[in-house]
This record gives sequence, structure tokens and C-alpha cells, in this order.
Amino acid sequence: MKRAMRILVPIDFSIYSWETLRYAIGMRELLEPVLVLLYVLPPVDDSLSLFGPLDSGQEDRESRALERLRKEVEPHLPETDPPEVHYRVSSGIPFKEICRAADAEKVEMILIGTHGRTGLSHLLIGSTAERVVQHASCPVLSIRPKLI
Repeated sequence: MKRAMRILVPIDFSIYSWETLRYAIGMRELLEPVLVLLYVLPPVDDSLSLFGPLDSGQEDRESRALERLRKEVEPHLPETDPPEVHYRVSSGIPFKEICRAADAEKVEMILIGTHGRTGLSHLLIGSTAERVVQHASCPVLSIRPKLI
């Protein structure tokens, strides 16, 4: 009998996150993954608004993002015997939200894709995956997909 495992997979709609999702689905050969798919919206900067706080539109932003997440993930799921999937959306700094969601969802592992940036690009852009590894309270498996 396969062991069930809750796995958080951050999705940013890049080819890297789709390859990471494919990897997570492939884990069905070893265990029964329960996938928690998380999309993190960038935070809204209220200081740029001429009309005050933008919180009123946050719920709508999250609703649209959740709809997009479900719609774009669907083609990547197997038609037969798909894994159990939970969709989540949050807003904020990606590595903080990923770690927060991992704790809130009580996942046993985070499976995160990495772009594999190095040098100046890595210094300027930073690495969400690296920060998740540093701050997560559960094991993190970082995947650098081979892209054709």
C-alpha cells in the first residue's frame, strides 16, 4: 500500500513550474501524493494608488487567480487516476507565502522548480527556491527541469 503525502507545489505559470508539477504527479509510482498547488500574487503597492487602499479589489484578484490556476493546471493532470489536488492563492512575497502555506496546509514536503540562474542574474533577481530551502520548516525538493 502506498503512503499518502501532502506536497506543496508552487505554480508561477512558467514552464519550470509545469515541469515540476509533472514531476510531482510522477511520484504516484512511489506514493499517493496529495498536491497543494499554490500561486502567489505579487503584493499590491497601496502607495501608488491615488484613491487610498486597494484592499477592496484583493478578493477579486485572488478569485481570478484561483480560476486561472485551476484552468491552466487541468491540462497537466492525467485523465485517469489523477492525484488529489487542492488549489490555493495568496498574495505577498513568494518565499514567505510558500513557507507560510506549507505550515498552514501541514504539508510534508515542498517541491519547487528552479530556473537555475547563476552569476549576476542570480544576484539581481534572487532565488525564491533558495530562500524557501533556507526558511521552510519541512523538507524541500528543488527541481531544475531539463527543458528541450
